Amino acid sequence: MQLPGLLEADDALWGNPLDDGGSSLELLETLTLGTAAEIMRKELRDEIKRLCRKAFQKQEAERVTELKYQKKFTTRTGLPARTGWPKGSTYSHRHFDPSHCVRNANAQATAIWSKVLDNSYQPTPAICYSIPKPTGGQREIMAFSIPDAALANVLFRAARDRNRKRLSPFSFAYLPDRNVFDAIISLNQFEADGKLIAVQIDFEKYFDSIPKGYLEGLIDDNAIVSLTPHERYVFKAFLSHQFGSSEHFWSKDFKSRHRGTPQGNSVSLLLANLANDQLDRKLAREAGRFVRFADDVVAFCDRHEDAERIARCFERHCGNSGLSINRTKSPGITAVSRNEQEIKTIAEFKYLGYSLSNEALRIPAPKVRQYQQKFSRLTHIYLIHSLQFGFNSKRCSASAGYDWDLLGLISEIRRSVYGGLDERDIQDFILRGKRLRSMQGLMGFYCLLEDPERLRILDGWLVNHIRRSMVYRNKLLLTKYGASCPTPSNSELISGKWLNLGAWGRDPDEVEPQLPSFVRGWRAARKYYLTFGLEGVQPPKYGDDSSFNALP
Repeated sequence: MQLPGLLEADDALWGNPLDDGGSSLELLETLTLGTAAEIMRKELRDEIKRLCRKAFQKQEAERVTELKYQKKFTTRTGLPARTGWPKGSTYSHRHFDPSHCVRNANAQATAIWSKVLDNSYQPTPAICYSIPKPTGGQREIMAFSIPDAALANVLFRAARDRNRKRLSPFSFAYLPDRNVFDAIISLNQFEADGKLIAVQIDFEKYFDSIPKGYLEGLIDDNAIVSLTPHERYVFKAFLSHQFGSSEHFWSKDFKSRHRGTPQGNSVSLLLANLANDQLDRKLAREAGRFVRFADDVVAFCDRHEDAERIARCFERHCGNSGLSINRTKSPGITAVSRNEQEIKTIAEFKYLGYSLSNEALRIPAPKVRQYQQKFSRLTHIYLIHSLQFGFNSKRCSASAGYDWDLLGLISEIRRSVYGGLDERDIQDFILRGKRLRSMQGLMGFYCLLEDPERLRILDGWLVNHIRRSMVYRNKLLLTKYGASCPTPSNSELISGKWLNLGAWGRDPDEVEPQLPSFVRGWRAARKYYLTFGLEGVQPPKYGDDSSFNALP
């Protein structure tokens, strides 16, 4: 409520607030505080309900997915699918139960904010889960109760928006108006005067190892960040929260956090940016250009002397903050060139899913192998895996020229590469300029690519891999079930002519049997980016009630 509105209400009920020797000013202050508390309780209540809805949607999505795969198994094999393990409805604490929280959202919001106001708030102990990292090893993620997560989200958004202009303009993670595309564009705009030198220093277990005292000092420093007393109190409470492992949570054998940020909680997003803000200020005074995405910092320059000064900034920052450098994984100072230089030389610099060099933005070679593994696994699931259990003879026929499992595989690949767009959508946009509603999927992420050569390699590999898989599928069918499936050539897979829709009286517009193309998807994404910008291009999701998700 606006202050004038309060004054008007005060005049109507009590007369002129300036005629009573100051007592009405005290009343006005009391009313203002009461109104602010009511606004906060409403925000907390709405956020609790939003998180509950999100939990219900997740549960429903898991149920629908399980039913879908049960149906697919039965359809492919002709056998009844076994149901998955029973998922109980018990929770370690009732504040983790969305059904309980959605019924009691108003009471929970009132109680939690009252505790914040009288400095008695402490988060409910979080549940600690160990999540496998894509690169190996385990990563600990905390699941906080719904009311605690709601409080963290509300205060995080307020503090983030208030400090957006105060914190580093070179940070691109966890902000609503910046994303991975902005980081790549900013770094790629650096024009080296001859030699291109990259400096990248990796921190040792960054989110887990930031000293608590260092973070608390930053939270208390008004010159660095603007926080209300309640935000400071709550953020510090999360820095010392209790937690227990998912296996032993019932025993209440809880530990307290002494280092690092509360991963799995939105407060961690603000603290992660705040912890490296001083490093950003040091790097901003050096030559060249740098960007930071969470803890992933890289700088470009064109002189070795500048690179050494940038590296010393990292050393000084670690000395001041208590962070450690991962000497094993840190690339350090490297020249980016196809020709060998007097220092460590690499042909391309990999950053945030892209490969940067003096020549062009490319997809990194390790990413090509990663996508080959992904689509190889998908091919095995659709074409081979179910044959060990049984086979539904209605699924395919070489003589009739159809294979519904192959058609399903092609549709799944298309959704992944084109982000839900049809082949007709892609072709109409490339050839006739018909506007797309958005650009998503794998190729949406790679709309900034300037060299599609490795996408051509992926296209060739995908066609050959599916053709070989179909030959192997046909061999298994003949040996085990006395059946057969089409074994299309490369050109038939590319054109979609392997599927005989006419024999089944199907409209050719109903299905799209053509194999999707990475290059064709990139051409559409690139044209969309150059024509309409990045507004309709969907970047990877991160920073929404949880920690940063892996990039494509």
